[in-house]
Amino acid sequence: MANEGRPEDTEVMTREEREAAGRRANAGFARVERTETEDGGTGEIPTGPVIKKLSEAEIRRRVGDGNFDSAKDDGQTPSINS
Repeated sequence: MANEGRPEDTEVMTREEREAAGRRANAGFARVERTETEDGGTGEIPTGPVIKKLSEAEIRRRVGDGNFDSAKDDGQTPSINS
């Protein structure tokens, strides 16, 4: 039976309603996936390095002394799949 396991009060959408919901979802995804300027042109997505290489002092400042020391001296072998 097609409705097996479905609660009785579940509303079933028509095909047109499902397609409209899909179009709204796709339009929402497209809005956040594209980079557009106000003049209508599409901007380039940067693919180069975003920041310069961080020094140990800067990493320590960002993550905290305890986290830095425990990560640096943990002695674990990294996973092959990482």
